Amino acid sequence: MAETISNTASEVSADGRTVLLALHSQNEVLKSGLYDHARRAGWNVVDLRYYNMELPEAVQADGVIFHLAPEEAMVRQFLRMHVPVVQIEDYLLHQKCSCVISDRRAVGRIAAEHFASRGFRSMAYLHSEEYEHSMGELIGGSFVERARSLGARADLIAVQHPGQVIPWKREGALAKRFGEAISKLHLPLGIFTFHDIMAVRICGYCQAIGLRVPERVAVLGAGNDPYKCDFAATPLSSVDPNYFSLGRTAAELLDGLMNGEPTPAKPIVIAPTGVVTRKSTDVLALPDVETARALRYMWEHLAEPLGVPDIAEAVGLSRRKLERHFRAHLGRGVNEELNRKRIEWCCELLVATKTTVKAIAEQTGFTSGKHFFKVFRETTGMSPRKYRLVQAARLREAESSETHGQP
Repeated sequence: MAETISNTASEVSADGRTVLLALHSQNEVLKSGLYDHARRAGWNVVDLRYYNMELPEAVQADGVIFHLAPEEAMVRQFLRMHVPVVQIEDYLLHQKCSCVISDRRAVGRIAAEHFASRGFRSMAYLHSEEYEHSMGELIGGSFVERARSLGARADLIAVQHPGQVIPWKREGALAKRFGEAISKLHLPLGIFTFHDIMAVRICGYCQAIGLRVPERVAVLGAGNDPYKCDFAATPLSSVDPNYFSLGRTAAELLDGLMNGEPTPAKPIVIAPTGVVTRKSTDVLALPDVETARALRYMWEHLAEPLGVPDIAEAVGLSRRKLERHFRAHLGRGVNEELNRKRIEWCCELLVATKTTVKAIAEQTGFTSGKHFFKVFRETTGMSPRKYRLVQAARLREAESSETHGQP
């Protein structure tokens, strides 16, 4: 069935165009970006998933957006239709078809910087069995290059080997092979991989061989699928590729092509938005397990009126010994780390929500407004209100640059 995107009087009037949509996976964020533009343009969107990924005979398309493997026969059909076609990601040579792609090198760099900011000096990229022929090669190569430039050891590892592929259901055998792959690497270890599904598997392999996530092995995926990340056994940190902008830009590009605009000479590259941090990497890389456990407890109870005695009791250390551990391994005291992490959370809420400053202070565990304002200003150099205004202005500037195609 066709999906008609409704208009309102305030939106651009419908032009009656029919656009075919063929996606190899149900990426709701990407689709919402596509529909954001399609709704304003008044397109009639025909999602080929409703037709078992076959072209319906009665549909006369004015344009096509697809995200399919190049060997699929439908791709060749699209290219023979003599209508503008836009591909998402360059599975085909971009000379054959206009395309909008993720900045895969930036994804790799951001992942390495995420681990480095948490003190990891040992990192690894787990690649697919088809690494040499996949787009993941760009991500992995960039990750390793950036990690090494930051002074970390970085290795390439795999659990599947060409000619020796183990069925995915044999989790025990794969966990054993994973253990062999990291046996020569240093712990604590930060592992990045090409997809959220693979990252969830890595967390399972770690559990099977007795390695705690994230204290001994921190795991980072790519894609930021909320269903995979939020509901994993260990909630998964992931690089957000900015799928919404990817979808919206693909639709805008197709609209321009249908209006007679020239085909871009190069793929349009969309930068990732950054790492969405969840439990699987929410730790500092420390050789001392007791300090790592204390940090984990602290970070999981930030919203509570937490004090040094509470943290010491939770991890079975005396207050004096806990302070000694923090000074030795972090270079700061327990209260300093507690305030640092709370202010980091406050900054995220100030940017991502419209919650009042007072409510944010209470939500993040500050029991005194005066203490909150003092710590926030000492940490950021400005008041919470000014921080929110400055970050909002930066976001508007970035969105304006993206809209006008500025670097």
